Amino acid sequence: MKTRKEFLEEIKASKLIVIKIGSARVSGEEPKTNDFLYNLVGDIRWLRDQGKEVILVSSGAIAQGKKLLESRSISTKDHSKRTLSEKQALAAMGQNKLLNLYESFFSRVNIDIAQILFGRIDLNQEESLENLKNTFRQLLDWGILPIVNENDSVSTEEINLGDNDILSAIVSSIVGADVLLILTGVDGFLDEGNKIDFFSSVERITEEKATGPSGPGTGGMFTKIKSAKLLLEFGIKTGIVNGEVKHIIRKFFENDTIGTLVANDTKKVNPSTKQIQTHFFESKE
Repeated sequence: MKTRKEFLEEIKASKLIVIKIGSARVSGEEPKTNDFLYNLVGDIRWLRDQGKEVILVSSGAIAQGKKLLESRSISTKDHSKRTLSEKQALAAMGQNKLLNLYESFFSRVNIDIAQILFGRIDLNQEESLENLKNTFRQLLDWGILPIVNENDSVSTEEINLGDNDILSAIVSSIVGADVLLILTGVDGFLDEGNKIDFFSSVERITEEKATGPSGPGTGGMFTKIKSAKLLLEFGIKTGIVNGEVKHIIRKFFENDTIGTLVANDTKKVNPSTKQIQTHFFESKE
């Protein structure tokens, strides 16, 4: 098995990268959110200038909808107490606001964006999955940055993909990404306060040590490490890094001590529709 330092060369050579952003990164106070987005678009511009393709998976629609309601002096419930219809309504309100926010920043670095919304129902048929894959490929060929979110506003099942952590892993498997990079609020996977730099496998004891959700999202470290574990079988590397650190994306691709890397020597594969359904939904629990 390679060491983390040996994996760095493969990470640097990555061609297709999925970056996942949680609700907390884009739903805080305006100065902090703006500072994060300024660094984000700069890092993605840097990746693109190296000839790499990037897909962004972003949570935050529900949080943006909540902020919009509060700006109208309408009170909202805690996330755990909201009904499904309330979450869907908040997502419908916040999705446009979220995309407008991204558009305002990516336009500064001459990157055009496109929105892709999908849910579990879109993975039920081979044709739907193939169409989704083709849409991603066409956008990337045109030089457009796809921004993905769960289709919260029309989902008929509980919104429960772990603040899009599982969704980002599904996207990575669909498009055959080389690396999934998950931005969170800590320096990586922490064990009794100490960051673990590298996992070549994820055991049950590791999952048990992962913490649950905190902040405005619904994920937490558990769903992040679970997503990384699920991608190991498909030969896709996962990095978990602190999104509050400036230019953390660029630093991850330049330094083998940034965040936590989950990777092994499994050869990358292109899973079928049935493999994706079984792998992510039947083994998610």
